[in-house]
Amino acid sequence: MGLFNRLGREVEQFKQTASDAAEENKGPQCPACDAALPADFLDDLPADCPECGTTLEPADDGESND
Repeated sequence: MGLFNRLGREVEQFKQTASDAAEENKGPQCPACDAALPADFLDDLPADCPECGTTLEPADDGESND
């Protein structure tokens, strides 16, 4: 196997590993436009998405406050 073939395979393997790691560590996203939001963005809800302006509300966890 040639040097460039081996390096090409190693680069592709690295790219796949990096892609998998990025997917695992993905932060919050806007449900309307899929824009990436800062990790602390969810602490300040309700707030507007900086990309599309959609108002994001806290998720309703189904619990009542009775």
